[in-house]
Amino acid sequence: MSLLRPDDLDGDEVAYRIFRVTRDRSPWRVEDVLREGRFSDDPARAERAWRVASRGYYAEQAGLVAAATLAAETDDAPLRFSLALATADEARHADAFYRYAKAVGGEPDVCREELQPLDDGLAALPYLGRALVHTLLEGLAADEFILLGELFAGDPLGRLYHHVRQDEIRHIAIGLNFLARETRTPEGREVWAEHAREWHDAGIGLTGLDEVAGALATHLGRDPAGVRAWFLRRHRARLTAAGIPIEIEGGR
Repeated sequence: MSLLRPDDLDGDEVAYRIFRVTRDRSPWRVEDVLREGRFSDDPARAERAWRVASRGYYAEQAGLVAAATLAAETDDAPLRFSLALATADEARHADAFYRYAKAVGGEPDVCREELQPLDDGLAALPYLGRALVHTLLEGLAADEFILLGELFAGDPLGRLYHHVRQDEIRHIAIGLNFLARETRTPEGREVWAEHAREWHDAGIGLTGLDEVAGALATHLGRDPAGVRAWFLRRHRARLTAAGIPIEIEGGR
């Protein structure tokens, strides 16, 4: 890992602005969030919340590892600095889900094995592919948190998803900005044209989107195909708004 010149940090105005927004955010405290709302008296709902929060602990830890690894391996200064802040966010998220799980149902459910393929799949990709898939996962997670916030409305878990999602939105901006800048370079454009669809499809596979959409649809009383289409529609919109060229399911 090389140390980077200070003028590399603010050489791109938009990338540096995203770093500053992430740097200057107002942090939230999990202790305060756990006092927002009321824990459910319904045993089935409480168990569901415990399982979802347990999974959140491991998922956010996977995000922590991914962000830290990407930060350590890049020579892009604003990306490195922004991902360092995102890594700290992911640590706070993992701890928050852990604290919630303990409060509602005891020690978190052991679901590490379910998420290990995600970590392994990311590790197998080259840097640009990992950056794409990590950003894709952050985006789909932020969308999932909208629906989980609805599912657990009135419960502290619903408020926790609100706060975590605000952080994830900044993380998405970090990733999209890097991808947009990198795909404008001659080398990045060439590699992207050859491998982007392959990396993207691998990332969608790692999300377990069909299972996620099906479970959320069941709990919210919605059509699974409609929920899945909603996820992909929002995902496509993010890529298009960032000017990132890629053909994906359902077209641009």
